Amino acid sequence: FQGMGKSMSEALRANAIVTADKGGFDVTVEVLNGKLEGIELRIVNPATQVSAQQGGCVTPSGVTVSGQGSRYSISPALVAGQSITCRFTASLSQGQQYTYVVYVIDGNTRKAVQIAKGVVTIGIS
Repeated sequence: FQGMGKSMSEALRANAIVTADKGGFDVTVEVLNGKLEGIELRIVNPATQVSAQQGGCVTPSGVTVSGQGSRYSISPALVAGQSITCRFTASLSQGQQYTYVVYVIDGNTRKAVQIAKGVVTIGIS
């Protein structure tokens, strides 16, 4: 039982805030518990195939991001109280609805964990 309590206390928990415009998505992730080693955004739209690409991140001092496609790797891992904001560029159409899913990579297990899912409609701006 002791090991089980330890693993629960180290499990990654995070909040995500997602906004979107015609140029893509901004994703802010705040770490509540555990270690965050990566962020991935998937866009689902049955009518058209849309893929997100990296557009840069605002990170805490001393943290670097790298990767390809729609996934950022974070080094060193972020811990409780730290946050990161990343831009995922994509060509989105005005008035169109897009479903997004945000995954984070748990620094302890190296597994992807879904932390957010939602639908946005792209406005005029």
